[in-house]
Amino acid sequence: MITIKNEYLPEKMKPIRFRMETDDTYTIVFSKRTMSHAGQFYMLSVDGVGESPISVASGFGNPLTFSIKAVGSVTKYIMDHRDSAIGLRGPYGNAWPWKGADHIVAIAGGIGIPPIKALIEDMESEGNLGDLTVLYGARSPKDIVYKNEIEAWKKELDFRITVDNGDPSWKGNVGVVTTLIPGVERYKNGSAFVIGPPIMMKFSVQELIKHGFSPENIYLSLERRMECGIGVCGHCNIGQWYVCESGPIFRYSDVMNEPEVFL
Repeated sequence: MITIKNEYLPEKMKPIRFRMETDDTYTIVFSKRTMSHAGQFYMLSVDGVGESPISVASGFGNPLTFSIKAVGSVTKYIMDHRDSAIGLRGPYGNAWPWKGADHIVAIAGGIGIPPIKALIEDMESEGNLGDLTVLYGARSPKDIVYKNEIEAWKKELDFRITVDNGDPSWKGNVGVVTTLIPGVERYKNGSAFVIGPPIMMKFSVQELIKHGFSPENIYLSLERRMECGIGVCGHCNIGQWYVCESGPIFRYSDVMNEPEVFL
């Protein structure tokens, strides 16, 4: 007998932990272990509400974790109904290609930081944190996600953070995340991973190229374009690709001529 797996049928489970990161961003952790690699995503659903693609925030083999900004009906429902069962299907997509690179410069803006958390955990599991530099930009100190983890990461890897607008309590860098890029020019022969709002990604790529990084060694996550997760609905189309099928990670040189890449 041939058994056909229904790709649309989610596995339902309740989070075992819930933590607010900011006023509108939260982290949920499941007992299920992550069978995904950094950069991949799951489809999270709530019966009668809908479904959303969410990037994984935990490294391979760790408890499955997502950090989510409540901006739509599904993500707001999960935040407001913390004991509800959530549908999970995945993992989908490709992963950050960090193995074999001389050095990785990972640049995250806003809620782009969860897939970089997964990257940190994947590289840590193989003893490669010395080959990673993270540049993280948030709008303000109160918008910083993973405040507790960041203090630990600063002791383990080259982790740099800035905020667009500081407050009296903030003693760190102030300015957009691209202002940190000149400080990593010595890694120009390595690879750069970029994830965040489109405008932040656009100017990060321009700054990376200005400081000697090759378009062939710059990778973008186009996760914001994901829709059904398996390339059936066609809403993730960009040029010749379906982001759900071929992405969400793309080499910049492959998509640099697509007019929608930073839209």
